[in-house]
Amino acid sequence: MLAKRKKKALIIGCGIAGPALALFLKRAGIEAEIYEARTASEGFSLSLSCNGLAVLQELGLDQAALAEGSAVSKWLMWNGKGKKLGEGVLAGNGLKSVFIKRVPLGDIISDEAERQGIKIVRGKKVEDIKVSSDGGVVATFHDGTTASGDLLIGSDGVHSRTRRFVDPAFQGAAYTGLINSGGYTTGLNLSEPPETTHFIFCKRAFFGYHVSSTGYIYWFTNWPEAKEPVKGSLNTITEEQRKQQMLEVYQDDQPFIREIIEAAETTFPYFASYALPKQPSSWHKGPVVLLGDAAHAISPSSGQGASMALEDAIVLAKCIRDIPDLEQAFATYEHLRRDRTVKMFDVGKHGDSGKHVIRPMQQWFRDVTTPLFLKLFANQKASEWMYGYRVDWETQVQACSPADTPKRRLS
Repeated sequence: MLAKRKKKALIIGCGIAGPALALFLKRAGIEAEIYEARTASEGFSLSLSCNGLAVLQELGLDQAALAEGSAVSKWLMWNGKGKKLGEGVLAGNGLKSVFIKRVPLGDIISDEAERQGIKIVRGKKVEDIKVSSDGGVVATFHDGTTASGDLLIGSDGVHSRTRRFVDPAFQGAAYTGLINSGGYTTGLNLSEPPETTHFIFCKRAFFGYHVSSTGYIYWFTNWPEAKEPVKGSLNTITEEQRKQQMLEVYQDDQPFIREIIEAAETTFPYFASYALPKQPSSWHKGPVVLLGDAAHAISPSSGQGASMALEDAIVLAKCIRDIPDLEQAFATYEHLRRDRTVKMFDVGKHGDSGKHVIRPMQQWFRDVTTPLFLKLFANQKASEWMYGYRVDWETQVQACSPADTPKRRLS
């Protein structure tokens, strides 16, 4: 009797979720190869929420992430004059969140993937995807080379090329109206409560920061810009120019914000935020399926982008493991994930809305109403759906029925 051939998955994108998915697939007995367009890792910093860290815990990588970053268990929100607007938790089910640099986080996961023998090829930008005559899939890259497998997962971000194959009519990502920067600062003696991230609605922009136990400061800033920047136009601004521009933006706010910016050892190049206000009509087509931002990109204001992608990875791997028919496995994965990601999009959208408020009367109204809103909707009980979410790897997935498949629900 012939042994059953092992399935082979092509994963497009080696950010955070791609190698995590590969590790879960390997555990499920499925071969995976990862193809990444960039030749070197890129990115700045992010907040990985405890629900995302729980996925890394399943892979045995949570302690490495906590050691590389800085643990966070709560947040405080202020206006630019120092008035406290509210507070909340960033922990759940015994796990804390972590503020961490994106590149080291990705390296922790991809290094483990390579240690386990998973193939990662960089400098491979997808140009075309075709279904083969036997029902498999062939990816063609910009250099003319190809790779073939039984299935392909697009973990290639908000501007996904894989998504064009799945839903050619989809209009793509939308500019959120926010420009971003941030940086890292050392050498300042800020007396702050431990494991806390601060969010500040300032006069002309939004400022967030976290001080680690060693005094290392992670910080970020967002400000509204109605017109979407021309591609590449932000790349010509030097670091010194960025510092001076940000110092001017915060000249009417609390002095310590300017001190953090002035003393920064690194500032991030300006970049615009993009999201998917509408999700693709389906996350899958034939042997191809979308994961993370390619399917449901949400605003960075949610603090959940990386965590949503990691949740996708473990759920998708379980569905492929437990449901032999790929079409049904993909449909079940989408059924299990779509509603949660839609709800999380609304969290990010609400977070963005306050950052667009720049008129004095609007700011006064925001500062008056925000404490009430936070008490009602951002308390520990109300946040449990977000931070308490866990996926048990050992529990078997039951295939959803066709009636459960949410293909008609676009947002």
